[in-house]
Amino acid sequence: MIQKGNFLLLDIEEFRPWLQKQKITRDINKLQVHHTYLPNYTTRKNQDPFKCLEGMRNSHLNQGWNDIGQNFTLFETGQIGYSLGRNLNVTPAGIKGANTGALCIEIIGNFDVGGDSMTDIQKRAIVHIYACLCEKFNIPVDTNHIVYHHWYNLETGKREKY
Repeated sequence: MIQKGNFLLLDIEEFRPWLQKQKITRDINKLQVHHTYLPNYTTRKNQDPFKCLEGMRNSHLNQGWNDIGQNFTLFETGQIGYSLGRNLNVTPAGIKGANTGALCIEIIGNFDVGGDSMTDIQKRAIVHIYACLCEKFNIPVDTNHIVYHHWYNLETGKREKY
């Protein structure tokens, strides 16, 4: 576990023990699934994860947000970035109309058709972090509680799919 600037970087095996120690002051009942278009595997090649996190944070700040939008970022290496500014007690800026009670997990990679092919270690990290979060917050594993951002209309915030 390494802290640098506004972020903490954890390996998969560090995540569950770290999460169990966290003190939560708000109700969390939903997990958001996001993936990046940029940065993707090509633009991130050999880039320091903290530089990537700060780049996303700066992009969000430049758009007038008060910090990075997501609580967690999952890298292609399996590492988990945690925002100290958008910590577990801070509502994410992930899905208009569906942020209250949510955590936002951003998965690095362009997984649209023709984009990146997810690494095996990133797949394992995704399953692990969602399992740990569902366990910690007693979140049911279903499409009402684990939601993908493109199921929502970006303008209205209303859920349109699934």
